[in-house]
Amino acid sequence: MGEHALTVKTVRDGPVCALILNGDLGLSETAGFLGPAALAVDNRIERLVLDLAGVTFLDCAGVRALAMAAGFAPSGCPVIIRSLSPKARRILELLDLDVESIRQASPAPRTTRGTRARQPVSRHLAPPEPGRARGHGR
Repeated sequence: MGEHALTVKTVRDGPVCALILNGDLGLSETAGFLGPAALAVDNRIERLVLDLAGVTFLDCAGVRALAMAAGFAPSGCPVIIRSLSPKARRILELLDLDVESIRQASPAPRTTRGTRARQPVSRHLAPPEPGRARGHGR
């Protein structure tokens, strides 16, 4: 195991399911996250919390895995991304995404013919931090 190997801890409190991630969430670790996430999320949960305070590395594959995990939640179940680490927040800024975009970017549902239904993905749902222009001067 590497120095920053991913660990996923599942905490259930009634209808709330929290997945607490520690370590790197990159391409090689996505299966180690998605497997436990799929097992933890069921139709009984009413809120899914993804706690990223301990994430030391996040890449595009990790962001996609977060979106997929959000898609595991039952319809109408809020998905809360809590405690973004500075490194995780930085990759979202570089990808020009915000937390709401991740929630909206879960894979589109399949139609009856086996093709993906088109689903709009909204970006920039949250205003940028005051005094900071997005994408300029970096």
